[in-house]
Amino acid sequence: MLSSSRRYILSSLQRRMMMSCSSSSPKPYPLGRDHPGKQRPEKRITILRGPSAISCRVQFLIEDIGDLDVAAKHARRVAAWKEKMSPDSANRICNAIIGAMCDAGRSGDAIDLFDFFFNKSKMKPKISCCNLIIKSHCEQGRLDDALGLYTHLLENTPRPDHKTYDLLTKALVDAGKINQALDLLLEGRRVLFNFLEPGMYMNLVRGYLEQGNLDMAYQLRDDLTTCTLRNKIAVLDSVFVEHLFKQGKDEEAVELYRRSVIKDGFTADGTVGNPYLELLLKYGQKKQAWALFQYMLDNYQPCFGFNQDTVNMMVNECFEMGRFSDALDLFNKANATIDHRLPAGAYRNIITKLCQNGRLSDAETMFSGLLKKRLYYVPDVETYKAMIRAYVESSRVEDAVLTANKMIASRLDRATHMFF
Repeated sequence: MLSSSRRYILSSLQRRMMMSCSSSSPKPYPLGRDHPGKQRPEKRITILRGPSAISCRVQFLIEDIGDLDVAAKHARRVAAWKEKMSPDSANRICNAIIGAMCDAGRSGDAIDLFDFFFNKSKMKPKISCCNLIIKSHCEQGRLDDALGLYTHLLENTPRPDHKTYDLLTKALVDAGKINQALDLLLEGRRVLFNFLEPGMYMNLVRGYLEQGNLDMAYQLRDDLTTCTLRNKIAVLDSVFVEHLFKQGKDEEAVELYRRSVIKDGFTADGTVGNPYLELLLKYGQKKQAWALFQYMLDNYQPCFGFNQDTVNMMVNECFEMGRFSDALDLFNKANATIDHRLPAGAYRNIITKLCQNGRLSDAETMFSGLLKKRLYYVPDVETYKAMIRAYVESSRVEDAVLTANKMIASRLDRATHMFF
């Protein structure tokens, strides 16, 4: 357990944050300093079919067209139609456009949208959307702004969740403020209902291991074991395994991996297996990684978290080793195992890799198979672009034009159904 000297609740950190917010903005959700996005002239847009299809339109503009500015204009209509939509539907649209802006590095635009939806339009955000802003602040080095929003949430709604504490403890550790991060962990440990997740513990353990403070690292691990499940503890142990690998203690690292993951047989749980697959591949333990992956694949269950990340990691490993046929076999076996419903992202990854490695014929076969899966999803723009580039590089201009036309026709067809 943690030493008693650390068993206090947020202490000086909370007092400092409360003082910093005592003269905060009167807005419901403080967003720190002004971070304006680019000022663009507002053009009136005509939106047909009302609020029922707006979610599909916004997702289409983000994912298929990549025009975030037009997507944002459509998303802003949620404020006018909020009385006609369910709160969950409205929040999904807000999260989608704010998340897309954050992913594109447009932090100012993300904050402007958050301010518009939840301050000016008086909508109520989900914590997931607040976490997007906190994450953006942290990534941009605005830790005080992130902590200011967190402090506001402590006394209002929505309440901070595991993700909130994960983001802030990582940012504090990265900023060299490990004592404040520990204070925050203790607060999260106290207030979170049904505490189970290891994320913020992993941040602190990594920080203490880098400092050489093994006592605190193991105290934190012991503390987590009192309140969570074995699989969650195994995920935390991956931090200790990586620390041993970094020190060149490969045998000790593999032994700890075996104790954590293979105590009673391999795990088929992707939430546990994926972090270890990444570590084992990174530090050259290929035999161990393949054995774990094979077990996860052979014992697949929909609820086990075996996903496109699992498949992409091992497909990419095959390509790095020049084993192109093995990559195809692996992909096809995984796809058959999960009833031919691997997400479009898994197809995009292998098609792109095939094109980059001169395997255009195999890429064509995979792409053709994806086009036939219209019942579930269609190729995204990046997948089309990979094929078009490969055709051009192979001097197959007609095929490039034909594929480009298919992409345009696909988007026009979807746009017609959603906008008219």
